[in-house]
Amino acid sequence: MPRIAEAVRALTAPGADAAPYLDYHRRRYEYLLHLLERVLRGQTRRDGEPLRVLDVGMSYQTHLVRAVFPDVTLATLGFYDHRFERMEDVEHTAFNLNEAADEDRWPSLEPFDAILLAEVIEHLYVPPTRVLGMLRHLLRPGGMLLIQTPNPVNLARRLALLRGKSPFEIIRDDPSNPGHYCEYTVEDLIYLAGMADLEVVEYSVKNYFGARMPLYNLACALLPGRMAEGITILLRRGYA
Repeated sequence: MPRIAEAVRALTAPGADAAPYLDYHRRRYEYLLHLLERVLRGQTRRDGEPLRVLDVGMSYQTHLVRAVFPDVTLATLGFYDHRFERMEDVEHTAFNLNEAADEDRWPSLEPFDAILLAEVIEHLYVPPTRVLGMLRHLLRPGGMLLIQTPNPVNLARRLALLRGKSPFEIIRDDPSNPGHYCEYTVEDLIYLAGMADLEVVEYSVKNYFGARMPLYNLACALLPGRMAEGITILLRRGYA
């Protein structure tokens, strides 16, 4: 879809300090949007109602989703991030995802056809089954949850461990941006999906962070195990 590549290329950061972040994530954004386009194409459209999409964690991708899919009803959930201007047609619900452990605190929202949880779950200290359970509750029957998260056992990290170096960062003293509390493998995510009564539709493990590195990508493809750096997994709420 040409408009996806164009939208990602046109995305600009509000400040020079964020430009490296965008450069690092552009290929991930493009992959995410192509998958979302396929998900939305497969959703049943109700007469006179646009499809509803929830982006968990206000971010640059929120602007991309709005630009590429102008006809969907788009909402965000999580902390309000001052770096991103509010969009008049995007409803934001302020919610600390770590409070998902308490079902009484779950936000009351109309159900969604698709939910994005991209590069978020690793930042939470609450049991992930609680978060996935809440998001399942916010999906329509047949709705899709699209998760992206780093692969904790990627090739670069395995090599770091062989050198005796920890590949994981220390938690930062910043509640709004603490870093990664826990990262999950494909097997972990499949297990967590089952615990939350979500069906695994598909998953992939790809090197979509940063610049393309042909030799590194080749090594990830040839070596046994899932060596690439990013996991994308698509889950579905059943109709029962």
